[in-house]
Amino acid sequence: ILANNEWREGWLDEGFTSFQTTWFWETLGRTGGYEQNEAGILELDLDAYSEPTSLVSEAYRDFVSYNTSIYSRGELFLHQLRHAVGDATMQRILRTYYDRWKLRHVDEAVFRAVAEEVSKRDLSTLFGQGLHAVELYDYAIGKVRVSGAAGQRGSGTNGWITRVEVLRKAEGRLPVEVMVIAQRDTGVVRSEGLAEREWVDVPTASKPKQVVLDPRVRAHDWNMLNNRRRVGGFLSTVFASNSGVHNYFHPYFSTRSRRDRLTIGWQPTAWYNDAGGVTLGVRRRDDYMGRFEQNVALASIGTGLGSDLDVKDADFFFRLRNPVLLRAPNASQTLDVFNVEGRYGITAAVDWSRREHLAFGPTWSRSLRFQWVATDDSRYLDRGLYDDVGTVELQTLGGVATETGKWRLSLNSSIGGGLAYNRQGLAASGRPELDPFYFRGSLDATARRALGPKRNLAARVFAGVASGDHAAAKQRQIYLQGGDPLQQLNNPFLRSRGSLLVGEDFHYHSPGGAGLRGVDQHLSAAGVVAFNLEVDQTLLARPTARLFSRIALAAFGDLARTFDGSDPTLSNELLGDAGIGFRADHRIGDTRFTTRFDLPLFVSRPELAQDRSPGDDEVAFRWTFSFEPAF
Repeated sequence: ILANNEWREGWLDEGFTSFQTTWFWETLGRTGGYEQNEAGILELDLDAYSEPTSLVSEAYRDFVSYNTSIYSRGELFLHQLRHAVGDATMQRILRTYYDRWKLRHVDEAVFRAVAEEVSKRDLSTLFGQGLHAVELYDYAIGKVRVSGAAGQRGSGTNGWITRVEVLRKAEGRLPVEVMVIAQRDTGVVRSEGLAEREWVDVPTASKPKQVVLDPRVRAHDWNMLNNRRRVGGFLSTVFASNSGVHNYFHPYFSTRSRRDRLTIGWQPTAWYNDAGGVTLGVRRRDDYMGRFEQNVALASIGTGLGSDLDVKDADFFFRLRNPVLLRAPNASQTLDVFNVEGRYGITAAVDWSRREHLAFGPTWSRSLRFQWVATDDSRYLDRGLYDDVGTVELQTLGGVATETGKWRLSLNSSIGGGLAYNRQGLAASGRPELDPFYFRGSLDATARRALGPKRNLAARVFAGVASGDHAAAKQRQIYLQGGDPLQQLNNPFLRSRGSLLVGEDFHYHSPGGAGLRGVDQHLSAAGVVAFNLEVDQTLLARPTARLFSRIALAAFGDLARTFDGSDPTLSNELLGDAGIGFRADHRIGDTRFTTRFDLPLFVSRPELAQDRSPGDDEVAFRWTFSFEPAF
């Protein structure tokens, strides 16, 4: 009935349909439509994937971008218009638009003219930014002043006036609601949101307690951590950043995330190792929007219970990840500072990933990482995994992942170098030939495809080197079975001697390195080239189940060639294993994971097998277990 040109301005058709549908369900008390759409669009805005709603159809990057911009972003713009003019005025705009233009051709100019006529407002900024740009919006609370309405502070007759400074910190401009929560009532006024600084007065009958900007999340404000402020006295300034924080007991497998505030999950922790015995602690996990302020703080102490060494060290681990102050499209930043079980140091990383198209094509990634790890208490260390030295290392990493036909392909590389040191000299480490400087690099390529509805093939090629004139420090060599010791540093069930998932009685396979799951975890070399192959057959598939959504039987084989091993028995050796295994996929809370039980029945060098017994031949019963896929 309203005949827009869908090729040129598709939002006038599809965006309107989505908008009216969401508004209709709101009137029946069903929420979530606007909230989910707004959050999804914001994710695209933050990573610079969004394109303006006003483009002609052929100008979009791909169909997914077209679809999102016309339907979802078009809907969001109309909600922003509704927010700006109010529900009653928006209804009059729509009725006037229909009555005046039914059975005629319409476009943006026609609709805007009706909207400005009915609302009696200049909507040029709203239409310009909402349809022709992809601006970010960010409002914050500035100064707050409280007084009695008639100049008498706390006057029960005249009430209170809270004067709030609203700061605009991004280019996007929308009206912003300013709410003051008082002891017995709540006041709400509106800031126009145009100026960089604007003052508004909010009256309340009772004493104000808290100021909240955009309480209904209608201003598309990307950073709402600066939208709350306690009112009154010195404590309001001290605790301003924690105002409105959502604290909860963290159930280990699910982290709560909110659009409008920071969440903080608290959880007790417990684990065991041979040095500290039973170790108890408490951990805090932060989150905002599922992508920012993903910080972790952990304090723990070894009780000595169950340990002959009776080490009672107090340890800590702090992680700062993706602060809102460092927001950048497609980027992630991480800083770890730790003193854990005989090791201390710093890890810092900047990661970046980008794909040209949202639904297809390659995803490119690159990273820059710095890691310093020093050792100060060898009682925690498995000396088969560590030399008594500290290492300082800088690496740059790059990768690409894509799908072509039935294949899923990925390629990852790393290149860098480091310094090994010991305060008593490198000779004191027990390896007088150890070089201070070393080079470290790796290349890891995987290919996966389905061989039918229930069968899958996966293959991997790996090459790694860590060497100077001699092999690098033991903890920085390339490991034959799986990940190196520093890859396991943040896992208390793996990192120390006698931890729950390591030792003679438990054969855990941690993915990484050459991936020979049948050999001893202590084996390493200065250089390794490896090939891994696996085929699995689904025995049971229950997509909606949680604990066992898929069970599969697998057959695998691993082959590696070593170069210049620190162990003379491993220099220039060809090693291999093969066997069968079982896979099970699970979901607990929001966490999906795989349990893997492998039987490397054949190992070419049985004396080097992880689960070995005296007199074993190449073919014998052996087993490994993991909570992670092999690669």
